[in-house]
Amino acid sequence: MGALAQEVVRPSGGRLHLHPGLVLGGTMLVLLAGAALLAPVLTPYDPNAQDFDLILQAPSLAHPFGTDNFGRDVLTRVLYGAAIDLRIGILAVLFPFVFGSLAGAAGGYSGGWVDTVVMRTVDVLTAVPFLVLVIAIVAFLGPGEVNVLLAIGGVGWVPYARLVRGEVLREKNLEYVAAARALGFRRGRILLGHILPNAIAPAVIFLASDVVLVILTAASLGFLGLGVRPPAPEWGMMIAGGREFLANGWWVAAMPGFACMYTGLAFILLGDGIADLLRVRGQ
Repeated sequence: MGALAQEVVRPSGGRLHLHPGLVLGGTMLVLLAGAALLAPVLTPYDPNAQDFDLILQAPSLAHPFGTDNFGRDVLTRVLYGAAIDLRIGILAVLFPFVFGSLAGAAGGYSGGWVDTVVMRTVDVLTAVPFLVLVIAIVAFLGPGEVNVLLAIGGVGWVPYARLVRGEVLREKNLEYVAAARALGFRRGRILLGHILPNAIAPAVIFLASDVVLVILTAASLGFLGLGVRPPAPEWGMMIAGGREFLANGWWVAAMPGFACMYTGLAFILLGDGIADLLRVRGQ
């Protein structure tokens, strides 16, 4: 991430100069979220309405992203699909972030059997590739947005636990923790009120890139037919449906693919900016 980094915040005449990646990534995400929320206003078409007189129409003024094999407007489906993929991407990282951070913090601070249980569970889940494990869980539970969220959330907490545990192991031996113990603070207050706020930064940085991974995972599940149920306009499912028409309707798969790339780039830029912001403030 340092490749994109310049300085995030630098005092200069009382003003703050923001990292360009942070500004650009945030702007891109705001535009994407706004387009998803305003989809009914931005496009006059129903994302699931079929018109067999407009099958595989090339991009035009009436249909800027063309139409698919059912005559549905691809731009409309991409805009409505943004809401689905963003919802999955954000909701599926909230539980892993909270649970993984708390589990890693508890294991790192307490040590003993608590740390053993947390880390052995982490080792077991790490032994199986993330995507393979998610596919297996979704295949067992069945396709659908809720099951995708459960599958990703159930195994996605592992990297957060590892990151926070490592930071807590470092922080708990510092002088301010010893001072808190000397003042008689309880273990829970020391961990949650003092150590965790200082150890959470790597997990917050990883959060931005993890949203990209989750969105790509959801798209992969949709491509395999294990994601959101049709005819919902989920990007992965749209790409899967368009792969059969690459010769005479490339736009059907390409447009949702570009949407995935745009979203991933936005979160990567945002995460890079957050990383440098925290790095500079920590100096």
